[in-house]
Amino acid sequence: MPAHRPRILVVDDSRIQLEWLVKVLEKEAYLVDRAADGREAIRKVRSDPPDLVLLDMVLPDMDGLEVLRFVKARPEDQFIPVIILSVRSDLDSKVTGLRIGADDFLAKPFAEAEILARCAAMLRIKSLQDQLRETQRKLAEQAITDDLTGLKNRRAFDERLEEEFRRAQRYADPVSLIMIDLDHFKQVNDRFGHPFGDVVLRGSAEQLRASTREPDICARYGGEEFAVILPKTHLQGALSVGERIWRELGARRYPLPAGAGDASDDPAGLQVTASIGIAFYPSKDIGSPELLVKYADEALYQAKRAGRNTICLYQAQAYRYDVPSR
Repeated sequence: MPAHRPRILVVDDSRIQLEWLVKVLEKEAYLVDRAADGREAIRKVRSDPPDLVLLDMVLPDMDGLEVLRFVKARPEDQFIPVIILSVRSDLDSKVTGLRIGADDFLAKPFAEAEILARCAAMLRIKSLQDQLRETQRKLAEQAITDDLTGLKNRRAFDERLEEEFRRAQRYADPVSLIMIDLDHFKQVNDRFGHPFGDVVLRGSAEQLRASTREPDICARYGGEEFAVILPKTHLQGALSVGERIWRELGARRYPLPAGAGDASDDPAGLQVTASIGIAFYPSKDIGSPELLVKYADEALYQAKRAGRNTICLYQAQAYRYDVPSR
């Protein structure tokens, strides 16, 4: 796979200077774009952010500092180093540019070796910044992700439910919660071993993701229990999602490990059904995210007491929903 070729945007209204810079940079295998004025530079940074900007202070339509302010006002995760190029070599000009956010200042005229050295230094900083941000992003994601299933973990679930419930209250929107428990999962572990149980948990998580929408939040609540937060979803919509999850989880087959099981096991693989409880807001008695969890959990246990492999809804009093046959 070819190495990343850094992209440099050169902003200068002097055609001679611009062409010279392009030629020098392209000899070093950089991808070079150009802009002759501030508006064009801003448009190019906005549409296709470069890895580095070489910016002349004097432009025909605006001060180069205005372009600098725009580049440096971008989100922190889009760091773009800027080297200011200027015939003004006095201390005040340098200090002004650096205070606004320029990463380096180079007085004209400058030698080819110097501009190349400055560009290489800035691109190294850019690369290190990008690596650091990516590492931080991965660490932040790991902190809210369940290692086994790849779903959100309990901590992330609690935080997101609080956010979605408060948002629903603020904007008078509905929010629903589905709690899912895999039926007789302890027997799966006891008969076929915990590694096979992990296969079932990962497969169930995969099925949950496939059965929900992008805005829905799927989490491993604990053990063999999962939860799905459905923002802006009324009871009927939650019921539709719950039925789809129930149907697809129960239909999935898990090939048994070699030598496991007995003659009574289906050679096509093991099927693991699920019990499901659903609660929604706005609803009587539900005025907090904790109560939404409590009543979804009550509905789930009602489903388990009713014989498992079914769906129960909470509406002031949990009742069983007779799901159609698969």
